[in-house]
Amino acid sequence: MIEITEAGYIIALISMGLAVMSALVRKAVLDQEKMKETKEKLKRHQEEMKQATKSGDTKKLQKAQGEMMKLTMENLKHSFRPMLITFVPFILVFTWLRDQYGSAGTVASLAGFDLGWFWWYLICAMAVSIIINKILKVS
Repeated sequence: MIEITEAGYIIALISMGLAVMSALVRKAVLDQEKMKETKEKLKRHQEEMKQATKSGDTKKLQKAQGEMMKLTMENLKHSFRPMLITFVPFILVFTWLRDQYGSAGTVASLAGFDLGWFWWYLICAMAVSIIINKILKVS
């Protein structure tokens, strides 16, 4: 069902390493409580917008939209920091992976699908990220 070449194992290990690094950076840099609080506020404002739309209260709707926009921007700014920290390592590793395995062809076969280096990396990274994020309680 699953066939993995030596290159596939190396790529899987690299993807796991980058996923762990990314999760640890997010854990260290992001204020999880603040993110959770902002998410709850956004949910409340979304509910206010629904009620204002149903009742036809345009002032209340505009106020809720403004607050949601403000909170969304704050959330984006806050979550942008980890990306700045991990950007350079990711670019360096991806450049190296492309140079090493770009012409390797199939590095893994999964359920009858032949996967090149990029798709195999992506599947491994997503699977590991989900698990690590649950363990570290990082959103």
